[in-house]
Amino acid sequence: MLDVVELTRKLVDIPSVTGEERAVGEYLHELLQQDGWQCRRQEVTSDRFNLVATAGEASVLLTTHLDTVPPFFPSSEDETFVHGRGACDAKGIAAAMICAARALREEGMADLGLLFVVGEEVDSIGATKASELDLKCSFFIDGEPTDSELVVGHKGIVAARLSAHGIAAHSAYPEKGDSAIHNLIDVLGELKGMSLPGHPSLGDSFLNIGEIEGGRAANVVADFASAQILIRSVVDSALYVEKMEKVVADRCQLEILKVSEPQVMESVEGFPTRVVGYGTDIPALRPLGTPLLFGPGSIEDAHTAEEKISKRELLDSVGLYQQLVKVLQEKIQQA
Repeated sequence: MLDVVELTRKLVDIPSVTGEERAVGEYLHELLQQDGWQCRRQEVTSDRFNLVATAGEASVLLTTHLDTVPPFFPSSEDETFVHGRGACDAKGIAAAMICAARALREEGMADLGLLFVVGEEVDSIGATKASELDLKCSFFIDGEPTDSELVVGHKGIVAARLSAHGIAAHSAYPEKGDSAIHNLIDVLGELKGMSLPGHPSLGDSFLNIGEIEGGRAANVVADFASAQILIRSVVDSALYVEKMEKVVADRCQLEILKVSEPQVMESVEGFPTRVVGYGTDIPALRPLGTPLLFGPGSIEDAHTAEEKISKRELLDSVGLYQQLVKVLQEKIQQA
């Protein structure tokens, strides 16, 4: 019998920072194949793959990601928590899904699948590739740390890079140059002051200036500067791009790096619901079926040096995933 805590620790102890997921994928491939699943690898890049494990037609799919943010640190545990990189985001979730799926198969349930993807933390490259899979899937449950509540909505993302170019000069004679940094700061100030839309259930939009670089020295008028910004969006991304283009005009170069639309997901009677501000693989995975978003653990622990997940919540989530799958299978049969 699989132990969800033990499996979580085994997965955490295999480093899989984004781009380096192959080893953990190979471990799961062997584990699931030995457990009787029909397994296949979907190549994403020359050394990275998504893992698909199916029983029957996989009308309900349990899915999460194998990559983690850096830096790696191994697992440990105390009486209450499993600690380690990926404990809640999302290797504990993967372990709970595997244990739930095994229990469902032991009860005789067919038409079930598992999908583990790469690259969620950076660009959703794995989920984008997975959307091409030929799976007869009606519903999928995406796993992220949601405090064991069903997420019925999450914000989207509009990420962009601004680049400004100027003329270098001695800072004692600024009139001889044109400061790219000064110009960029002016544009960023106006972007920060933009009026952004809200949404009745998803809440407010938010613009974050996450990275700024440029210049050569304090006594040199800067001839280059750049910034990266990210908007947590609540309406169609085209509106935000249009607003940015009007502010930027020809003062800087605007490059849109990533767009992920806000999402609304299914609810299930008896499960508490919430709306979150972070993004997921769901926009890329939507071609596979109707999405739900659920997982043990807190997003506030993810990406931190103290990442952890409650053992009690891990154990409970195995049963909750089983419950969700059964409800969805009933919906399919009644349709």
